[in-house]
Amino acid sequence: MTSLSDLSKLSGYSKATISRALSGNGYVSNESREIILNLANDLDYTPNAIAQELSAGTTKNIGVVLPYVKHPFFSQILEGILDKSFETGYKIVILPSNYDQNLEIQYLEQLRKKAFEALIFTSRKVSEETVLKYQKYGPIVLCHKPHSKKIAASYAERSAGYKKAFKWLKDQKCENIGFLFSRYKSPTTSVTLQTYNEIYKQKVRSEQIKTGAVSSIDGYKLAPNLMQFDSIFANSDDIAANVWRWFDNYNISKPIIIGQEALIAGQLLNIPTIDNHFLEVGHHAFELAISCETKQLAIESEFILKR
Repeated sequence: MTSLSDLSKLSGYSKATISRALSGNGYVSNESREIILNLANDLDYTPNAIAQELSAGTTKNIGVVLPYVKHPFFSQILEGILDKSFETGYKIVILPSNYDQNLEIQYLEQLRKKAFEALIFTSRKVSEETVLKYQKYGPIVLCHKPHSKKIAASYAERSAGYKKAFKWLKDQKCENIGFLFSRYKSPTTSVTLQTYNEIYKQKVRSEQIKTGAVSSIDGYKLAPNLMQFDSIFANSDDIAANVWRWFDNYNISKPIIIGQEALIAGQLLNIPTIDNHFLEVGHHAFELAISCETKQLAIESEFILKR
């Protein structure tokens, strides 16, 4: 494989002159350009695109750190980011982490080494102190509400929709609610339980909480553990729909079920839902990443009773 050094030796031109001739950036005489282009063509020389981007001072790459995409929180935010990237010259690089803190710090190190123009974190594994330390190397945008005002963020203000949902459940005389979460310790779990405590004036019992609800099929798997509840507060419409399906398949009287994210599965079954507007969260996250502004944008969630 021919390198830039080989091309320089064979042509007698400096690497800088060859780079200018091949990229069209900067002055090179017509005669020199023709010689260099002909030699590059004869030797089947292809410039290193990454090296060219770095020499130009920009990669146009935005890294998006995702634990996984099975849950709408991640998939919808990613979709929102991609929507906006199509309107620009930026490329989206998906950085899977599976909540591995060491791996996420490696992505921050890549930002420091200019592999990315900016990073968008949908994960909350890396501490805010670490994020603040790496901000000097490029914009970092969080998809949850940070404690520090010095960190850019786009996030759903879930409590608005959750309050209305719990008030409605209380009006329906629901006193024994089962909760479906992906993890016991997460921002979603925390704000859900805090809002429940505020509306019901009591703490959630440990037996009310069921974890492991990540993908839609998990709703069906967990449904046998939910028969004692008069209502179910699920973490997505797809999961809620599969809970509904299990009760229906076994001809068991269904509890009231509330889903989230206003997905088609919930709409078909007319399941009440909470729309956290994660597409919009993704839109704003991308715009913050390319604008380099340190803003914190909150999008209020919405309880939808009738679909």
